[in-house]
Amino acid sequence: MTTQLDKWLAYYSPLLGGRFDFHTSAEGPRHEAWHQGLALARGRFWVRVAGGHDLRRVAGAGRGRVPSVADALVGRSDGRGATVTTFPWVGHAADTEYQYGLTVVGAGGVADATDAPQARAVFDESGALIGPAPNVVGDLAVEPLSGGRFALRWTYDETDEECAPSAFRIYNDAGSFGSINYGVVVGTASYRFRLGYFNWTSGAYVDGSRVTWAVRAASEAGAEGPASPLTMGVAAAALPPAPQGVRALAVEE
Repeated sequence: MTTQLDKWLAYYSPLLGGRFDFHTSAEGPRHEAWHQGLALARGRFWVRVAGGHDLRRVAGAGRGRVPSVADALVGRSDGRGATVTTFPWVGHAADTEYQYGLTVVGAGGVADATDAPQARAVFDESGALIGPAPNVVGDLAVEPLSGGRFALRWTYDETDEECAPSAFRIYNDAGSFGSINYGVVVGTASYRFRLGYFNWTSGAYVDGSRVTWAVRAASEAGAEGPASPLTMGVAAAALPPAPQGVRALAVEE
């Protein structure tokens, strides 16, 4: 093993006059550093003769941001390991969303992020893992009804969801104009697979009240997806009557 390690270091390590330097530029080899070709376990390094996987992550970027080989390296596995764990010194912050990506690394340490599997992790204010969450609710529309009630309608698309919702939770600004109170659920609506369109009707509000609404899909475990765009409506005690007997009159000039 010592002979193999010496040969590998002589070829790769810049400290021993090897082929690759400590750079990450696009013009150079796709090495984060020469230790890309090493695996870490129990505080020791060894040559990754069988290749492996690198776990990288980016914080606070939402689902649209995909970790790349330029992002922080937080975990590593050697060979054909089926499990990748973060390094012992890697932690997470409360009230933060992380996007993880797993890249394949060849025996020489060359990383390839093409079609890298991804995973999302969200931690609440206490630092507890929220877990997989449904997709965002779309096309929220609010319609005032007679008696000060509101009819809410929205859509849900299951494409690329992390997990299916079990219900929808409805929120509003609870009298604080424009500031949604996500600590109080004012209503729920059941979910049905691929139904597409969903609706819910509120109770009565004071005539003229301006109420802002939002809807979130929630999983069976209680994890909520992103909130829908906010939509405002004005409560009406009674809707104006529909016009009747309308006639067109010709106007002479």
